[in-house]
Amino acid sequence: MDKKSKILVIDDDEIFLQTITVVLEEEGFEVYEATTAESGIEALVDIHPNLVILDKNLPDKSGFEVLKSMKKSKNFSEVPPVMLITADTAISVDEAFDKGADDCIFKPLNMKETIKRIRKLLK
Repeated sequence: MDKKSKILVIDDDEIFLQTITVVLEEEGFEVYEATTAESGIEALVDIHPNLVILDKNLPDKSGFEVLKSMKKSKNFSEVPPVMLITADTAISVDEAFDKGADDCIFKPLNMKETIKRIRKLLK
């Protein structure tokens, strides 16, 4: 990686955000955070990240709604890969893919596996 890949993490869990930010920054990524769907969509337009890590459950909209907005928006000439994260075991990986996610990981995350999958999405 010549220049740092920008990763936008959209999650309302402050402790999770702090943890994943530290881990990703230690791995050499430039990390941006948003705690609501609305602020996440604004950040997408401003930052143009290389990857989005998106929680399924946000206070103002579901991650699936954010994903749908991203895919339909004219603000993005190219939608970055989206890794959906959730603690909701009622969601299947197939459902996440059907709704437009490029990967789906369940909380609690195995950080080593998560980093491996992030690097794969960024190739």
